[in-house]
Amino acid sequence: MSTRFIPHRDMSADEIVKCAIQARAIIQLCEAAAWSIQSGSEREIKEAADSIQFALQLAGELIVPVQEALESHEGLKGGAA
Repeated sequence: MSTRFIPHRDMSADEIVKCAIQARAIIQLCEAAAWSIQSGSEREIKEAADSIQFALQLAGELIVPVQEALESHEGLKGGAA
């Protein structure tokens, strides 16, 4: 089962760190793909843009349990919501 579907309270610290690492890898991949779009054909640009959008949505999903775990562990500084 993917760790992004496990409630953050049930995740180990290692699983939370893995989510952050996977999200960072996706973001770096999207940066490289966006840079390479500059020399692509119209069809290649559309395909790359669609892939980047999907990948960034996945990265966002991976960051949620990381954020929730940190917030529940440390609380928000100054009590801000």
